[in-house]
Amino acid sequence: MRAHFNPPSKEAMKSKLITTLCVLGIIFILYFTCYIFFFRTTNIDLTKDVDVKYYGESGFAVAEATYNKIDYNNRKQLLLESVTYKITPNKNLKNGDRISIEAFYDQDIAKQYHMQPVNKKITITVENLPERLKSIYELTPEFLQKIDQNSTQYIKKNISKILDEDFSVFDMDSNPQLVDYQRVYRLFLDSQMDSHKDRIIDVYQIRAIGETSDSDKKENTIYYLVNYNEINNSLTLKKESVFGEKLIYSGSKDLSKKEDFEKVINEKYGHLYQITYIEDKVEKKTN
Repeated sequence: MRAHFNPPSKEAMKSKLITTLCVLGIIFILYFTCYIFFFRTTNIDLTKDVDVKYYGESGFAVAEATYNKIDYNNRKQLLLESVTYKITPNKNLKNGDRISIEAFYDQDIAKQYHMQPVNKKITITVENLPERLKSIYELTPEFLQKIDQNSTQYIKKNISKILDEDFSVFDMDSNPQLVDYQRVYRLFLDSQMDSHKDRIIDVYQIRAIGETSDSDKKENTIYYLVNYNEINNSLTLKKESVFGEKLIYSGSKDLSKKEDFEKVINEKYGHLYQITYIEDKVEKKTN
């Protein structure tokens, strides 16, 4: 009996064709995916999203560059986390200076993941740095009010420490009691040296009662300085630039008289700063 060959039906041919095309499609997709993620060289811009921060006033600033943007491609992010920046020049920067920012990266990571860093070096202009005040009248009433509030908070926060440590005339265990405190002067110190920053000082008179060596209770007065360093036209208060100190001077003069106070404060700061009483200048003008 002779066997007869029956050609496949059109439906069977169509089914096989569809299956073949699907398999080829899957292979192509897998190949394309592997190429995209493992073999294709990808350009990575290392300076497009660089974040440049400046520290200090114009003429004395330095810069710092970082790449803070997160990329959700893990391989790309791995490379970006290896990037460091070199800034040239990076000393005594002032507004208008041109600085170069150059990126350095882990070349092994770039090679492993087929990444090609581009735009590795850029040049930018330094701008928006705070400047030293040209005139004391640039101090606004709003800024001086902030200093008022901050000085009051500083004294209240530190009064226990001041009573314990700065009233040296009392016995150590006398537990001095506060009588009162008040701001008696506010000074603007205009630095005469480039290496020093302009300052504002609030001068407080603080009175307390405590026991002395003869076991008698007496009242004593000290003068306490709340210093605001780095005053410039940004008119911002930096917490790290605020500090307090007892005014040390010889004798036990009552410094409520301006002429007596001037002698003491000039001995301390007169060789470094030009001293101006803000109450006599700014506050009278703004009333």
